[in-house]
Amino acid sequence: MATRHWYDWIFILIFAFFGFVAWFYEPAFIFGCGWEGLGQGLDGPCGESWVGRAWLGYLQVEPAYANAPPYVRISNEADAYLFGPFYAVSLFAFLTNRHTTDWYKGVATFCSGMMVFALLLYLSWELMTYKDTGARIMSVIVFNVPWLLMPIALMFRLYAVKDKHVTG
Repeated sequence: MATRHWYDWIFILIFAFFGFVAWFYEPAFIFGCGWEGLGQGLDGPCGESWVGRAWLGYLQVEPAYANAPPYVRISNEADAYLFGPFYAVSLFAFLTNRHTTDWYKGVATFCSGMMVFALLLYLSWELMTYKDTGARIMSVIVFNVPWLLMPIALMFRLYAVKDKHVTG
């Protein structure tokens, strides 16, 4: 096992937050009011919960979500179904100080690559369409950039930081 650095606690907090988003916040939206509910506004099912109202608030930033294309729906739902387990594994790996093991590095490298790819596609779509959709592009970037920076920072942490391995 490796020595835990102070900044590893930042990863623990990030993975706990991302896990909350992926395993509670997004499913509460998907199964609570759903994509169709966004277009109905406060009078629809999204107006009945704080999660739905938060998503309705995001419509002020990205109005295209009221009638989100399938690509946007899939990319958002991928966070819950594909990346949620990765956040849990990462939280476990960092909490138990196993984040420098080969098995975790392999999983983290694969998932981080998928996350960067997905976010670059999504942000590219946003940059290409924001004038047509009425999106407030700077707000969209601010809300989404943590999901782009985290996997990049994780790769830096796993491969550029030299850890002293502790035995016993």
